[in-house]
Amino acid sequence: MHPTPISTLLQTSTVMNARRLLLLLSISASVFSSRAQTSKADPKDLQGWMQASLGLNLPKRWDASLDLQYRRQGDMGTFMGAYVAPSVGYGLTKKLRVFANYRYARTSEAWSSRVGIGVELTAKKSGWNLGFRPQLQHTLRYADDGDGSASAKTLLRTRLQARHALTKRLDGYFSVEPYLNFDPSEYIVDNIRNTIGLRYEYAKGRKLGLFYIYRPDYSKRYNRVFHVVGLRWDLDWKVGG
Repeated sequence: MHPTPISTLLQTSTVMNARRLLLLLSISASVFSSRAQTSKADPKDLQGWMQASLGLNLPKRWDASLDLQYRRQGDMGTFMGAYVAPSVGYGLTKKLRVFANYRYARTSEAWSSRVGIGVELTAKKSGWNLGFRPQLQHTLRYADDGDGSASAKTLLRTRLQARHALTKRLDGYFSVEPYLNFDPSEYIVDNIRNTIGLRYEYAKGRKLGLFYIYRPDYSKRYNRVFHVVGLRWDLDWKVGG
């Protein structure tokens, strides 16, 4: 059965919009020059993130994923870090899932190892897919300062997310994710990751997405603000019956 002219036009329009968004991201990345990291005198920074994610839907309610990410900072002028993060999850019910993950990061200043566990609750209402995901994570960071000094940090991430289908192939979403501190010497809110994005399914199980993150970061010394523009590529496979 051949597609109707109207459906063909809609698909063509969606592809053109996705290409325009990609062009806008490229232009945004090119107009900023490189500079040093944030300081008290200049606490704002524009970062660029690129991510590839492989997801596996496994039998008996299991799932697994592998995320690869590359980041640039200093108004996208310098390398920030590379990240590898495998995870595994299990669906207790259709709406409740538990998961565990690990992340290894190699940055320009240090390397770190992080483990996390959490739950995810999902629901559908009025065409929206809603999600609440609290996650406890512990990070051990080793600095490249010659003496192998290390520091540890434990945070609770609480993400609220809403996603809506804009067309048959294009989804829009936004989320708010506060990072909460357990250290009494720090502010209770470590930072807040506010995200808005689009994902376009160009083939079954294949999605290309753009996102923007507004992230205020709090500390005792001075507060910073990070603006992040990113591109992500998602591949999903169903394994077994």
